[in-house]
Amino acid sequence: MNGLVAWIALAVIAGGLVAAVAALMRGPMRSLLTANGHLEPAAGFYGRGFVLVLTLAALAAVVGTSMPCPQQSAEKVCIEWVWWMVQGLQPVCWSLLGFLAGYVLLLTILYAALGRYRD
Repeated sequence: MNGLVAWIALAVIAGGLVAAVAALMRGPMRSLLTANGHLEPAAGFYGRGFVLVLTLAALAAVVGTSMPCPQQSAEKVCIEWVWWMVQGLQPVCWSLLGFLAGYVLLLTILYAALGRYRD
């Protein structure tokens, strides 16, 4: 039972991490996307797509984390659960980093292609 609680706590922490990244990126991303008149109608789409794929990347990393078996759960003490959650957050952070790098690459290519249409 402790393994399920720890896995749910890991999912909640990953959701909070996604919410924090999305909140920090929302304003600057909106101002970047509305700077070009040709991208302004698509700013909402890119913003929603960003949050959706960011959430799916974090959830995929959480689902990929295996829960400890019941024999291991009985032997673990509190600090071992903390270390298990920290190790579970490592793939979440890597997937968020990979997605952010891909999104920056996408926006760079988009602005390079639309560079001649500056307002």
